Amino acid sequence: MSVVSDVRSRVVDGPHVWGRYAVRPVDRTMWSTRTLVVYPPGTTRGERAVLRAWSAWPALGALVAIGVMAALAPHAALGTGAAVGLYAAGFLVLGRAARRLRPGVRTLTVTTFHGNGRPEVHGDVRLLGASLDALTVPERALRQGAIRPVDFEAIWADVWNDLPRDRRARFSRPTPPAAGRRGPLGR
Repeated sequence: MSVVSDVRSRVVDGPHVWGRYAVRPVDRTMWSTRTLVVYPPGTTRGERAVLRAWSAWPALGALVAIGVMAALAPHAALGTGAAVGLYAAGFLVLGRAARRLRPGVRTLTVTTFHGNGRPEVHGDVRLLGASLDALTVPERALRQGAIRPVDFEAIWADVWNDLPRDRRARFSRPTPPAAGRRGPLGR
């Protein structure tokens, strides 16, 4: 692969094929956040691009809207209208494109409050850490050719199945898995 195709692949696919891991360090509100987002196993490159565009649009769209407003500065009303229209159109187009993909995405968030002398953790830290390890170590092995893509996807599916299903459950402990089923997290 050339350097250009490596960079393009990294921008379109992101650092991980299975989803993303985001860390927001402690800010002035004394909270830090770690979020693991796992796409459904078998998500194609195009689907990953749509999901990444959907999650990036609020910030990217705002920058594009500001650029449109700046370009049309002599005509303030036209610039504002074009910027708002473009920003809304981005949400409509990406929302429609990602509509069937978004429900399958699993998210786990752990927040920590650092303000009372000792950290107060909210969320399943153990599940987050085990899931992240269970995804990143085999992904590295896949990139080195040590495991087959089908083996990696089976691990990815186990992790995805272990994460809470709906967004309301992302701050609570997941329900125990069905009897007899054991995933990579040893549960």
